[in-house]
Amino acid sequence: MAKCHQPIVSGLAVVLLMVLHDPIAAYPAANNTRPVSDNEIKADSIVRQASQRNDSIRLFFNRGNYIQARRLAEQNIQAAGDAHIWDVVLQNYETLIVIDSMTRNFSAAFEHLKAKEKAAQKWYAAQKDEIINDRAKRQSLEGMNQQIAGMEEELETTETGARSRMKRITALSVIVLVLMMAVIVEIYRYERHKRANGSLLNENEQGRQQSDELTRLVNEYYDENQQLTRDNDRLEKSNAVKDKLLSIISHDLRSPMSSLQALLGLFNTNNIARAYLVDFFGKLLSRVENTSTMLENLLHWSQYQLKGLEPIFDNVDLQKIIDECINLYRMQVEQKHIVIDNSLKTTVHVCADVEMLKVILRNLISNALKFTHPGGIITIKAMTKENHAIISVKDTGVGISPENQAKMFAVANFTTPGTEKEKGTGLGLMLCKDFVEHNHGKIWLDSKVNVGTTFYFSIPLAGEQFP
Repeated sequence: MAKCHQPIVSGLAVVLLMVLHDPIAAYPAANNTRPVSDNEIKADSIVRQASQRNDSIRLFFNRGNYIQARRLAEQNIQAAGDAHIWDVVLQNYETLIVIDSMTRNFSAAFEHLKAKEKAAQKWYAAQKDEIINDRAKRQSLEGMNQQIAGMEEELETTETGARSRMKRITALSVIVLVLMMAVIVEIYRYERHKRANGSLLNENEQGRQQSDELTRLVNEYYDENQQLTRDNDRLEKSNAVKDKLLSIISHDLRSPMSSLQALLGLFNTNNIARAYLVDFFGKLLSRVENTSTMLENLLHWSQYQLKGLEPIFDNVDLQKIIDECINLYRMQVEQKHIVIDNSLKTTVHVCADVEMLKVILRNLISNALKFTHPGGIITIKAMTKENHAIISVKDTGVGISPENQAKMFAVANFTTPGTEKEKGTGLGLMLCKDFVEHNHGKIWLDSKVNVGTTFYFSIPLAGEQFP
């Protein structure tokens, strides 16, 4: 019966070697054009020693001396792992997987498969760290853009390679399963002539348990891979938020702060006539208020992007919140001689997050002040429809053209200067839209050029239940 085993196992080993091609095949090494250091000389020596061992491994492998081949492969893994030469580690893990398969040590083969994937993740992380370090050394904007483009191409290439390795791993898993099935079938045939039916049932139960364990291990590996993908997505999102914050701070906040510093310097050195101070201080107050609103929106937006703020719903008196928000802009209203009319005459209670609702109202009122000419009127109303309160902020300002209306909520950071050249970051309406939707409402607008604009948003009435 022993003769029946040998052809099947040898045939499957040949298929396994055909899938893996060459167990000593080289992985791509990191691209490094820096001057050679002591660590790199040491790494080069380790690679040469590993190459010499690889020749011996092939010799032992071809002679069937798997113990010696395994010992040399493990030495390569130990030396290359200590030196963080992950391509050599990956090569020798593949060799161990082939040896384990030839010796039917499938449990060890699976463990080496998991270890190989961990080493592959470290190899990928090392490549990524080197790219990030190279990127940090580039100072000009053009150089950074070129580096980012190169990183994207390299990441795409790496992902393609990773998908290719996953296909090979899947093929290896299928072959291992086929090999296990063949071994089980041969064992079944052999034991059928040797044992009673009771012993045969016991062997089948053991095979089922081994199959269940293999399935469990494969599922664990899949879950770990999914978690790694989610972590990578969160990292990329965090980097994008960081880049946006730096852009806003360097461009949109630096200009008003520089103007403020210059004006205060003139005042401190008495280089400005007292007769002009009133006019300058009025403009200064408007600029500081705009900068304060800009900074507040920036803080809310960054917290929302980085921490994923969740609303805390409460029973809110809408009229009280509107009065509080109007009072914040009292000095700006007096400066532009604008009238704000709170036409909400009855008490309306809504179910909303108080802080998010204040951010929505402050931004809509600030926008109305920004785009309304001196002497204009801003009207705030509220009405109930079915189970929602619909709040409107209407101004008699410059209005919005139809093409710009389409961009208000569709284009990120869209902004235009106000009637007195007030600047913004474009974050206000983005926050309004996100916060309204988090409070189970909708936001829209109606505008005519040189007539005015009305922003509407809905908020559920108090007592409403949400999924």
